[in-house]
Amino acid sequence: MGIGKGKSDKIDIDNLIGSVNNESKATQEASCLAEKVVELEQATKAFNTAIDRADCIITAFNNSVNELQSRKIGAQVHPQTLKSLNDICTNFVVEVGKQLMAHRDKQLELQKEHEERIARMLERNEGIWLSNRWVIFTVIVLGIFCLAVILWAVCK
Repeated sequence: MGIGKGKSDKIDIDNLIGSVNNESKATQEASCLAEKVVELEQATKAFNTAIDRADCIITAFNNSVNELQSRKIGAQVHPQTLKSLNDICTNFVVEVGKQLMAHRDKQLELQKEHEERIARMLERNEGIWLSNRWVIFTVIVLGIFCLAVILWAVCK
């Protein structure tokens, strides 16, 4: 044993100071958390107050809309104005009818031209036209080809 040393184990001063610092940090964090909780409670109260005010505003707005919808507005239309409005509507309908008839006639004319062009193609045998003999020949050739491919795949 050395001079000035006691019989007890060594005491770790740094560890003790660290634990005291940790306790003070925990206390600071707890007080900070308490402040945040108080701020959140105040914010919640303010938010609830705003919701109540918004509800009052919406209710008042709905009441105003209902009141305006229930009011009747009296109006009179002069017979001459009503007659001229009726004439305008009638002229509009007649004009649209004329435009639709002109469009229909143009479409019928285009359809006739198209039918005539197809008839000319048929008369000159243009396009792809297969007789029954060539269709049968093509089907037989395709069948033989498919059989050959299948037999080749099986034998391989």
